[in-house]
Amino acid sequence: MACRFDVVTERSGMNSIKWDKVQDIYGCSIAIPMWVADMDFVPPEPVVEAVVQRAQLGFYGYESTPESYVEAFRNWLAVRHGWDVPEEWLAFSPGVVAGLSLAVETFTSPGDQIVIQPPVYHPFFAVIERNERVLVQNELVVEGGQYRIDFADLKRKFAQGAKTMIFCSPHNPVGRVWTETELQQLAELVKQYEVLVLADEIWADLTLPGHSHRPLASLNEDIASRCITFMAPSKTFNVAGFHLSNVIIRNDELRERYCKTMQRLSLGGMNAFGVRGAEAAYRHCAPWLDELRDYLKGNVEYTLAELEKRMPAIKVLPPEGTYLLWLDCRALPIPPDKLNRFLATEARVALNDGAMFGQMGVGFQRMNIACPRQTITKALLQMENAFEKL
Repeated sequence: MACRFDVVTERSGMNSIKWDKVQDIYGCSIAIPMWVADMDFVPPEPVVEAVVQRAQLGFYGYESTPESYVEAFRNWLAVRHGWDVPEEWLAFSPGVVAGLSLAVETFTSPGDQIVIQPPVYHPFFAVIERNERVLVQNELVVEGGQYRIDFADLKRKFAQGAKTMIFCSPHNPVGRVWTETELQQLAELVKQYEVLVLADEIWADLTLPGHSHRPLASLNEDIASRCITFMAPSKTFNVAGFHLSNVIIRNDELRERYCKTMQRLSLGGMNAFGVRGAEAAYRHCAPWLDELRDYLKGNVEYTLAELEKRMPAIKVLPPEGTYLLWLDCRALPIPPDKLNRFLATEARVALNDGAMFGQMGVGFQRMNIACPRQTITKALLQMENAFEKL
C-alpha cells in the first residue's frame, strides 16, 4: 500500500518561506530546500477539513478561545504525555518564539542574565539580545556518543547570577530527548538557585519511536511553580501558519503577569482558522502522528546509512527526536564559512549553516528530513556528486 508520506507535493508559489525564499537566501532557486523546520507533508485530513468548514461559515469576525479547543489540548497532554493540566493553568501566544519574547520582557529586566544551551535554536539568541538581556551560554558536551548537559558548568552559571534559562526540550538541532534523570538533575539546580525556566517544548510530540518526552513542569510541584512551558501544534501537524501556541503556567502570580503583558500588547485574539484546525488535530490525528513518527524514523535510518556509505566524512549522532539531522562536516575539505554556500550552489541543497546555532555549530549543517524519501535520495546524490568534483 502506498504511503501518504511518500507523495511529493509541489510547494513553490505558495508564499512558503522554506520554498519561495531559497533564491533570496541562498542565491540558487533550484536548491532542494531542507532548511526551515516545516515538513513537506500535507497536514492530516481532519485539519484541512476543519479549516475549510470554518471558511464556509462566511463570517470572519473576532473570536474567543473555544472551550472545546481547551478540552482537546488538555486531553492531548493527558493521553500523550501523562500530564493533567487544569484549565486555569493555560494561556496562549501567537507562537513559541513570540511567547518566549513576552516572557523575557515580563519576567526579566535589561542587563539580566539568561542561560541557553548551544548549539541551540538560533532565535533564542535574538530573543535575549534584542531585549537587551545578557546572553549566558551553557554549552552542551559530547559524551558517550551523544550530547549531554554540562551540569557543573550550568551550576556555575546559576551561582554567578543567572536567574532565567531558556530550555529546549527536545533539543533543536541536536535531537536529544532528555531523560527523566537529566530533567530531575536540572530541576534540582533550578530549585537550589531559584531560577525561572522558559521551556520550549514545541518538539514534544515528535520524539522518534523508542523515545518519549517528559514535560519538565510535570516532574513535581516545585519545578512546575518555576517553569513556563511552551507547546504548539505547529511542528507536530505541520501547521506553523496557524500562529497558535499553548502556554502552561502553574504559578498563579507568573500567569497573571504574563497575561497582563499579553493584554498590554493587545495580543489576546485567536486565529479563527488556526484554533479550529488545531482542535481537529488534537482530537482526531493521533494515528496520523504515529504513522509520521514511524516514517521519520525510517528517514533517519536511511539518511544515516546513505551518508556512511556515500559521504563517510560527514558524521551524525543519531537523533532521538525532531526531524532534524545535525551534520558534522568538519572533516570535509571545505572551509566552514564556505560550506553552506557550496552546498546550495554546487550541490543544489539548501541546509541551515550550523554557525547560526552558536560557535559550537561552526563546521556543522542542519538538515530537515521531513520530506518524501525520494527527496532525500536526490539531495544526497547531488551532495555526493558535488563533493566528488572537489
